[in-house]
Amino acid sequence: MTLAWAVIAVIALTGLFAVTKLLRRLVWAFALAFGALLFVHFQTNPAEAATAGAALGGSLLVASPLRALLLRWFF
Repeated sequence: MTLAWAVIAVIALTGLFAVTKLLRRLVWAFALAFGALLFVHFQTNPAEAATAGAALGGSLLVASPLRALLLRWFF
C-alpha cells in the first residue's frame, strides 16, 4: 500500500461512514483499530504512518461538519 492509497482510503471510508447513523458509531472503533495498526507500522515506516494518521485525524474532524452539510443539502 502506498502513501497516496492509504490517505485516499482513510478519507473515503471516513466520509462514507459519517453519512449513515449505524456506521457512524463504528467510525471510532475503526479509528482505534487503524490507529493501533499505524502504531505498529510506525516502526517500519514512520513517515507513511504519520501521514496516514494525520489523514485519519483530519477526516474524523471533518466528518461531523461534512455529515451536516450533506444532510442539509439532501433534505
